[in-house]
Amino acid sequence: MSQPLVSIIIPTYNRANLISETLHSIRLQTYQNWECIIVDDGSTDNSEEVIAEFCAQDNRFQFFKRPQSQPKGANTCRNLGLAYSKGEYINWFDSDDVMFDNFLEQKVKPFLQQADVDVVSSGFVKYNPEGDVTSKPYNTHLRNNPLTEYANHHLSLNTPTFLYKRTVLNGIIFDESLSRAQDLDFTFRIIAKPGLKMVYVNEVLFKVLIHNDSITGKFTARTSMEHLQSELKVRKHIAFFYINSEQMLTKYIFDNYLKTLKKILENRQFLFCGKEIWQLPKISWLSKVKLTAITVLYAVTGKGIMTFSKTINAIKVE
Repeated sequence: MSQPLVSIIIPTYNRANLISETLHSIRLQTYQNWECIIVDDGSTDNSEEVIAEFCAQDNRFQFFKRPQSQPKGANTCRNLGLAYSKGEYINWFDSDDVMFDNFLEQKVKPFLQQADVDVVSSGFVKYNPEGDVTSKPYNTHLRNNPLTEYANHHLSLNTPTFLYKRTVLNGIIFDESLSRAQDLDFTFRIIAKPGLKMVYVNEVLFKVLIHNDSITGKFTARTSMEHLQSELKVRKHIAFFYINSEQMLTKYIFDNYLKTLKKILENRQFLFCGKEIWQLPKISWLSKVKLTAITVLYAVTGKGIMTFSKTINAIKVE
């Protein structure tokens, strides 16, 4: 059976202490025909030395630096990696996650068996720096259309989950203006394509490290308005997609949109929140009045966040 080339694209920044395990897991893949494109975002530690050792031992590893003329960020590095890559299939990965040995083999198999497959997904678990699994398996009980699975909170749009046929990308790249939820934005734009065929490999094939220096860890420890507004932009786009396309607008999708708005209100962005509230789709005029009143209350007294949360939870999508 033929083995088409798979391009694994990894953005990295100051991960000298973590990326060795990631690259080692790639080197151990049972599927052999791969290239690994690593794009550094301006690391100040010894990441380059660590990566250079892997490149010297195996020429399937290729190392690039983001040009200073290009915007800083993982999104730019992901897009550069795609431009440098040559594979028929593309799998973005993160520099602190770990593949199981059969990660590529299991994900390439559906493409070889069915010529019309566009995307293959796989399951994953989260683990901590001590090596303990800290989550239930994600993406291991999927069978419906990916939009339906996402709307029902069954499909996590984690970037490394998906192996793409290169042709399905068709000009879709990561939004370099986003600092948060960029994986959600990118993946959603692909799964929303009409006629897309996704095959689910419903087993855990990699693990995601959660630590203080991860994007998720940093966001939890210190919430910035730039991050929040990026996330709101993405979640609002998704909510409006479901409305405009007459797809299923579920409580899960709407709640995530509103909860991000609540985080922005907690940062005392009252006028921004007021404007967003009156643009909210599919909720009653009375609900909008209640949320606006609570926003004014919080602006004047600093109280009302708990009431805002209760009001959100009580909202019914029309």
